[in-house]
Amino acid sequence: MTPSEDTISSIKDLSLMFGEILGVFVVGLGIGAWGIVKKQKLNWSSRWKDVYEKKFVETHTQIHELLTELRLTSRSCRCLIFQFHNGGAFADGSSIKRFSVTHESCAAGVGTVILDSQDVLLTRYAELVRVLDDKPSKILSIRDVPSSAFRSGLEINSVDYFTVIPLKCSDGISPLGFVCCHWCTTDSLDEIEQEGITQNTLEQVITEAVENINAHLNYKKKK
Repeated sequence: MTPSEDTISSIKDLSLMFGEILGVFVVGLGIGAWGIVKKQKLNWSSRWKDVYEKKFVETHTQIHELLTELRLTSRSCRCLIFQFHNGGAFADGSSIKRFSVTHESCAAGVGTVILDSQDVLLTRYAELVRVLDDKPSKILSIRDVPSSAFRSGLEINSVDYFTVIPLKCSDGISPLGFVCCHWCTTDSLDEIEQEGITQNTLEQVITEAVENINAHLNYKKKK
C-alpha cells in the first residue's frame, strides 16, 4: 500500500524538525566544548603568567637582598648594579652603547641615584671604562680619578671612595655591566681598618659577593 502524499509530507516535516533539533544540539555541544577549551587555555595562560611573575619578583628580590648584604658587609653607603644595553644606532649603523642602574641599595639617609642613572651614554664615561679595565675591584678615592664626567657624578653624590667590579655574561667574557659601591665618608673604612681587616681582604670579600650577584643575574636571563 502506497503512503499518501500527506503522510509523506508529515514524515518529511518530522525529519526536518528532528534534524533541526539535532543540529542545534550538536552546535550547542560544539560551542560548549569550545568555551570549555578556551576557558582552560585562559586558565593555563593565567597560571603561567602568575608563575612567571612570581619567579620574576623572587629573582629580583634575591638580587636586591644580595646587594643589600654586600652594602652591609662592606659598610658602604650605597651599592648599585649597572647593566649595559643598546640604545638606538648611529648614522653608520653601529649601536649606541648605554648603561642604566637596575638595582640599588642605600643606607638610611643616603639619597637614591637610580632615577638619574638611566640610559646613560657610555661614551661620556671613558674614565669609568678605564677604571673597569685597569683597576677593577680596587677601592679608590675620587682624588685618584682625573676631572671627568665620572668624577663629577661621584662628587655630586657626595662619594669619597668607591669601587667598581665588572659583571660578565654567562659566557664569562662578554661584559654585562658592573657593581659600584660608594662610601660617602671615610669613617666606615677607618673602622674596618681598625678591626684589623686590610683593604685587600675587603676587596676580596666584595669581589666574592659580586660573583654571587653575577650568577643570579645570569640565572635570571636564562628564564
